[in-house]
Amino acid sequence: MNRSNDILAPRLVAADSHQIEHINDCVQNVSNDCESLAYALNMIETHDPALHGIVVAVRTALLANHEYATDISIMLSELVLLPQVEVASDA
Repeated sequence: MNRSNDILAPRLVAADSHQIEHINDCVQNVSNDCESLAYALNMIETHDPALHGIVVAVRTALLANHEYATDISIMLSELVLLPQVEVASDA
C-alpha cells in the first residue's frame, strides 16, 4: 500500500443489493470456471513426471481458487440478506 497506515479503518458505505448480486454472479462464474478447468486437466495424460507435476499443481491451484471464490460468494449472499438500513439526511 502507498499509505503510511496499512490498516484501513472500518467505515460504512452504501451498496445496492443489485450491485452485490452482480458481483456475486461474477465471483460464481470465476468459481465455476476454475472448477471446470481443474476437471479438464484430469483429461491430460502424460508419462513425463515433470509435466504431470505441473498439471497437478495447476489443478490444485484452480480447485483452491474455486473454494475461495465459493466462500466469497457465500459471504456476498449473506450481505444481500442483511436488513435494509435507513440513513437519515441532515437536510
